[in-house]
Amino acid sequence: MKAVLAEGWEGLRRASLEPVAVAVLDSGIDGTHPDLAGRVEAAVAVELENDAPVVRPLPPNADNDAFGHGTPVAGIIAGIAQNARIFDVRVLDPKSMGATKILLAGFDYALSQPWRLLNMSLAAVPTVRGDLVDRCERAYFQQQIVLAARRNLPFEDDGLPAALSSCIGVDRGAYDTPFDYIFRGRTPVEFEARGVGVTAPARGGGYTTLTGTSFATPTICGLCALLLGAYPDLTLFEVKTALRALARQEIMQER
Repeated sequence: MKAVLAEGWEGLRRASLEPVAVAVLDSGIDGTHPDLAGRVEAAVAVELENDAPVVRPLPPNADNDAFGHGTPVAGIIAGIAQNARIFDVRVLDPKSMGATKILLAGFDYALSQPWRLLNMSLAAVPTVRGDLVDRCERAYFQQQIVLAARRNLPFEDDGLPAALSSCIGVDRGAYDTPFDYIFRGRTPVEFEARGVGVTAPARGGGYTTLTGTSFATPTICGLCALLLGAYPDLTLFEVKTALRALARQEIMQER
């Protein structure tokens, strides 16, 4: 691991990488976009039926994006890590609001699958903190790594599950490349990555420019896919350590 890390991200991208399964818990993915065609392995939608969540299979090569959020998220991951195998788990409705039951059921479904990375470019309400703690702990012990977005709006909390130590929380910043990011010590959300003016695949074809923690999170997710492709047995602690070692800058902040 030391030899590859010494070469940095370019060394990792040149290395022979194992496939890494990445679940995108979001609004769905447009599998017809040229940048994602053939990259989405499977897709499901979590929906309520008689007030109970039901997981329904979807064709992975179709446009399953409810409102255009999940497609750029998946496109960012796929663009960084060619070894990423994308799995689409739709948990958000067209109004960009995921009902608590749907979100938790989608999380449970992802935890039941052999996926190493779970990208959650969203922030849940504080009332489900206990539910998310339990699920993130379960992911940790199953060697699954949860990546989550810091809340964009200036609320009192950083957002869940991003603020939990059992996952990787990501904030946004203005950076030129996905390999340019910083580590922030002594804060719940430890990484700040490219999330300002990001060009990414858009639902229906073409590209869009976006800003938000939602788009910084898949940047770090893509980097994690590269690390796990080179070293499949890395734990969450080791992945965080490698990300810290390869960060452009380290800032230790007092809380």
